[in-house]
Amino acid sequence: MTRRDALLAVMAAFIWGATYPFSAIALQDTPPIFFTALRFACAACFVVVVPRPRIPAGKLILLGLFLGAVLFALTFIAMTQGLSASLASVLVHTQAFFTILISMAVFGERMRRRQLLALLIAAAGIAVLAIDRGRAGSAVALLLILLAALSGGIGNNIMKSLGQTDMLRVSVWMSLVPPLPLLGLSLVLEADGSAADLISTVTWPTAIALLWSSVLATVLVFAIWGRLLVAYSSAAVAPFFLLVPVFGVALSALVLGETLSALQISGGLLVFAGLALALWPARKPPLPVA
Repeated sequence: MTRRDALLAVMAAFIWGATYPFSAIALQDTPPIFFTALRFACAACFVVVVPRPRIPAGKLILLGLFLGAVLFALTFIAMTQGLSASLASVLVHTQAFFTILISMAVFGERMRRRQLLALLIAAAGIAVLAIDRGRAGSAVALLLILLAALSGGIGNNIMKSLGQTDMLRVSVWMSLVPPLPLLGLSLVLEADGSAADLISTVTWPTAIALLWSSVLATVLVFAIWGRLLVAYSSAAVAPFFLLVPVFGVALSALVLGETLSALQISGGLLVFAGLALALWPARKPPLPVA
């Protein structure tokens, strides 16, 4: 990979990682389901300039639900239930393991030894966080973020079934799916049917977070990842995904002043070590586990 493209990958990871502390600030004023609806509504505006991807409409709807509405709504709800932005940025990436497990069930893939070890290490980290859930967030928050990761794993496998496709086009057009159902849920669950009450929660921090997450973290980042995945192998690009939680934790500490307990640090490091082991390219293909 050229130095220029490596810097682009790092920039994309930084933008993605910064989404978590920015969203945490916005969620202090704006309800999580409504914030998710607004995020995708903003991203969907780009359909006027981005061509529709050549994929079945049914799969586009499923991607919008699993990689959009469910994944982000549950993540943001978990963050309002006590889960820190730091831990959210780490735990949501456990979708990598759900992706592997679902691939085994649906596509008949076999888990490799290194993937199994990575899964066990990450599971140990989640167990440590569960022990410290009094500070790491409620048990409900931990469950919600894992359900969000499961939704991401389902969406990743739907994306995998498409074969080679334009990630930017998919990310923009699937953004048409979440806003209306999420807005309906938000009206019922977060505002007692009052749209005016919801609109009144949109503050300047919310607007900045929306611009960041829709224009930069959705359109620009997916354009960068799509370009890199076309130019290089997945093994060359995947390790840069590991920088997302690194930036998420660092920026959450810097922007939000978050501090982590010893157990939170230990659990987070175990989860990150599992992710690194699962995503980092191997020198030799590992043997399959029977």
